[in-house]
Amino acid sequence: MSTRVIDNLRRVEIFAGLSDEELLQVADLCKAVRVPAGKIIFDEGDEGTELFIIHEGSVRVMINTRTPDGKVAPSTINMLYSGQCFGEMILLNSASRSATVAAASPTTLIVIGEPGFRSLCEANPRIGYRVIRNLAQDLAYKLRSSNLLLRGNIRWQRGELGKTSS
Repeated sequence: MSTRVIDNLRRVEIFAGLSDEELLQVADLCKAVRVPAGKIIFDEGDEGTELFIIHEGSVRVMINTRTPDGKVAPSTINMLYSGQCFGEMILLNSASRSATVAAASPTTLIVIGEPGFRSLCEANPRIGYRVIRNLAQDLAYKLRSSNLLLRGNIRWQRGELGKTSS
């Protein structure tokens, strides 16, 4: 693998603290995928076995929520950019996707399959420890961001409900 691949992986938050040799092992699992703006990468509820890393571009993370009029519609809960990842919960358990993710701009993704990554972590526990630790920090950040947004939505909905019942 080239030094360019190593440089790209080094920018990714979940790989912080890995050596060049360890990053090479991760790079062997990667494939690149180009996604046009607006294309859905996966839907909430889909089964999945891949972690996605944004190399270039941006994605919109959405969940289905109920609007004040009772309809279900997607709500954006986060925007992610180069160096960030999504679909990472698949590394922790094999549950269905918890959100819909769509390319917000033309995007190049680095895709890593969970089975190959699990095998790498079993063979090299230091990689597994570093990545899971970094992943926990990333998920905590995303959870805090989503909670702040949802709190804002809850206050707005309460205000709207109060207006309609007057």
